[in-house]
Amino acid sequence: MELATNLADYVPQRSTESTTEMKPILIVFSILLAVSAVLAQEDTSSIRNFLRVNKDFCTGGQPRLEHLEKLKADGVKAIINLRQPSEHRAAEEEAKAKELGLRYFNIPVAVGNPQDEQATEFLKITDDPANRPAFIHCTAAKRVGAFWMIRRVLRDGWRIEDAEKEAEKIGLVDAPYLNEFARKYIEKYRKPAVAIPSHPRFLWNVGSVIK
Repeated sequence: MELATNLADYVPQRSTESTTEMKPILIVFSILLAVSAVLAQEDTSSIRNFLRVNKDFCTGGQPRLEHLEKLKADGVKAIINLRQPSEHRAAEEEAKAKELGLRYFNIPVAVGNPQDEQATEFLKITDDPANRPAFIHCTAAKRVGAFWMIRRVLRDGWRIEDAEKEAEKIGLVDAPYLNEFARKYIEKYRKPAVAIPSHPRFLWNVGSVIK
């Protein structure tokens, strides 16, 4: 019995001290796992020149496929790509977008040769409420800035100067040809303001109606 008692004395016992020491390690490990999970899901802020213009539209440069998942989670319903298919793996982007249930539109705008019909198609797509919220992108948002400038003036009634400043924030920098294209398109398709004649007889008739 004495031998058995002595042997029992050598059996390692789990001390409360060692358990207490393990708790901080487990907490740190849990934090690292949580951080890894967050980093695994790409944040839209890592998209080049990403900008949330308003509740219906956000803009930026070329997203990675992982970004599309985050955009979907943020409520985006459509992707509008202004790049030419030869510039990037457009087929992969389209496939991923459709896999996620996103609407996908590709308007292949050549950087140095944008076309009127492309701007018209852009307005038509962005006019449709079913395509909102939408993420609009090209490579670095230069083309996006030009096309958005057109929309601001023709659809939202902004002054060209104000629309141009916003377009610069979006990405329209060092691209005078795109800026010129936007201005020419606006001038070509903007409805002229209705001028009120200054003829005295007309003004008298207006006054009579008001009375």
